[in-house]
Order: sequence, then C-alpha cells, then structure tokens
Amino acid sequence: MTQYFQVAKTGDIPSGERKRIELNGERISIFNIDGEFYAIYDQCPHKKTAPLIRGTLNGVGVKCPNHGYRFDLKTGECDRGERFNTRVYAIKIVEGNILIGPAKEDASTSSA
Repeated sequence: MTQYFQVAKTGDIPSGERKRIELNGERISIFNIDGEFYAIYDQCPHKKTAPLIRGTLNGVGVKCPNHGYRFDLKTGECDRGERFNTRVYAIKIVEGNILIGPAKEDASTSSA
C-alpha cells in the first residue's frame, strides 16, 4: 500500500502560486496551475544548487532560475536532455488536503 502524507491545504496554495515543503529529508515544491497540483523535487539537477521554487512557470513546467532549464511538472523531464530529468511525486487531494506520495516511476533516477 502506497503511503501518502498530508503536507498542506489546497487553500494554502492559490492558483498560480507555489509552496515548498520538506518530507523525509527532501525539499519538494508544490505548484498550483489552474487548480491542478504538481509536486517536484526542489533542486535543479544541473548544478544541484538552484531551488526550482524560485523558477518561472512555463505552461505545465518550471524554468530553473539560474540557467533556464525547463522541467515538466507532470513527468520531471528536462528540455536539455534526460540526464537532467528530475523527480516528480504522486499527489492527490482529499477533502481539501494536499497529500504527497512517493516519487513517480517515470521520473528520473539521475537526480540527487
């Protein structure tokens, strides 16, 4: 059985906004895009220094604030090649609560 953890309320992250949480020692950024929530590992795998929470939203993606690498919030895929792909996490909403589960299988294993 997959374990999920409550990390925020939907009202904590209005549409177009984001929030960083820490879960099991990992920083994860949650983005609300038009009422859909996405969770991504909050560190660009390129130099391993830039927090993606500070990035610019681009469709259903976020651009690294340092060098502009774009990460798809659904898959973790990077526009600069799969070696820079990052983790995205299962997310679900239950009664207004945001729950985060494990990293999705299609996310990269090459990030930290």
